[in-house]
Amino acid sequence: MKSEKKESAKRSYLKAGETTNTQAELEYTMYHWGPLLFKTTINPDDIKALRAICDKADETWSDNLAGIIEGEYKIDSAAYTKIITPYLKAYQAAYKTWYSLNLRGVETTAAWVNYMKAGESNPPHIHHNCHLSSSIILDLPEVVKQEQKDWKGTGEGPAALNFFVANPQNFHTNSLGFKGEVGDFFIFPWNLTHSVNNFRSDSTRVTLAANFKILDDNIFENGKEKA
Repeated sequence: MKSEKKESAKRSYLKAGETTNTQAELEYTMYHWGPLLFKTTINPDDIKALRAICDKADETWSDNLAGIIEGEYKIDSAAYTKIITPYLKAYQAAYKTWYSLNLRGVETTAAWVNYMKAGESNPPHIHHNCHLSSSIILDLPEVVKQEQKDWKGTGEGPAALNFFVANPQNFHTNSLGFKGEVGDFFIFPWNLTHSVNNFRSDSTRVTLAANFKILDDNIFENGKEKA
């Protein structure tokens, strides 16, 4: 029974990603470091409102992007920001927890919609002229979800969103992959390498991406150390 309890505690820790735990009456601490990868869920009403903004987009934005995607269009940044502001407040709290720094706010510098079709992809890349970037899944067709379920290879498979830190090393977690669900909202540093796998289904995966500028003094750029 004691052994079963210990194993249960271990599984709980690995699943929850907690920083402290007690196992066999021994408390231990885990130190999470590296970039902050933030994920939350956009509610259905806000997803609907964001889709409406994207439906009005007609300015091609592909010349500014790395994606091997034909349908990439700039959207109204002000309208986008108005909808996602409550979620940015949650990011501020996460930022405080992760970096022990207060984040006064962020400014949206660009926002665009990606209509990814069969055979298209987004190769590993970073973003420029910003401090943070983001991605919201607006539509993930059931046929793509089924393709993901049928995937037999390694990784998260078709249409997966992937993040990478440096090169693979022993005893390092260097990558994270997500199959994704509608409403998933990721925020991450501009220089966190990421990509999206292609898929074969005759359908369209829709995502909304945006870049942000931190309004505070950015210690990561100006070299100041926090007090």
